[in-house]
Amino acid sequence: MKAVTFLSVKGGVGKTTLAVNTAAMLADRVGGSEKVLVVDLDAQASATVYILGHKKQRGFEESNHTVYGLLSGGVEARDCVVNVSEHTDKWSSRLYLVPGDSRVTELERRIVAESAAGGYGWLYIVRRALEKLSGEGFSYVFIDPPATLGVLSEAALAASRYFILPIVPDDFGRTSFRLFASSFFSGVAMKIRTELGTLPLCGGIVFNKVKSNTAMEKIANSIVEEVHKSKLYGKYPIPLYKTRLHEYIAYTKSLEEHVPLWNIKEKKKHENAIKEFEEYFDEFYEYVVRDKAAAGGQV
Repeated sequence: MKAVTFLSVKGGVGKTTLAVNTAAMLADRVGGSEKVLVVDLDAQASATVYILGHKKQRGFEESNHTVYGLLSGGVEARDCVVNVSEHTDKWSSRLYLVPGDSRVTELERRIVAESAAGGYGWLYIVRRALEKLSGEGFSYVFIDPPATLGVLSEAALAASRYFILPIVPDDFGRTSFRLFASSFFSGVAMKIRTELGTLPLCGGIVFNKVKSNTAMEKIANSIVEEVHKSKLYGKYPIPLYKTRLHEYIAYTKSLEEHVPLWNIKEKKKHENAIKEFEEYFDEFYEYVVRDKAAAGGQV
């Protein structure tokens, strides 16, 4: 089971859209008995709403068959997993979901209290939950945490082989990269390594929601220079995707229709967006699925 966390330190960078569509495209392409799981760790339940809509999400939360039920231990782990194709025919039959739940904020408060008391047992919470699902046949797990580098995101990192960092090439995007290249983030990772013996690796930085204007391109190019000069934890090369994902209306339609990007209505009008995403996914496949990011290779 290979877990990947999609990280950001603010909302609005397209993290959930990227995570959901990447998981969906991988689910379309895997074969045999392989399955793909999305874990919606955000209290806003954005990934769940994206895939199945708000009404379905509310129903899952009322039944407690959600990420809250999974992490709190109040529900059998397998009962917290939804086979998406049982609710809609718009997504792959190999795509599964642990629905989001607004009550994860309660868990987060308890974790913060435990952390303040000096304990690090909370780091295991997501990892142990995934271990409970290890017999369910999931080859890949995509974790969508809150858009902060808080305790739930740290717990997601502790359960992950890789993290993906979507960046909008603006001034805040530049600051976001510097945070992840800083001693602060290295300290977070080293805490994970000390407690669990693992170290999450960067599966790539992706420029997302790019607008075709000179100012944004200039900032993107300056971030590229910083990435090339930086090392993750002062040691590992940081993969930078060549494909830049632009801010197409197709992504909004995908969310509104609760379908993958390539299944939207009138998709011929949006071929550029779909083709561009496929090019990004090919890079993701090389870096993460084939582990070239771990080897320090460039695609």
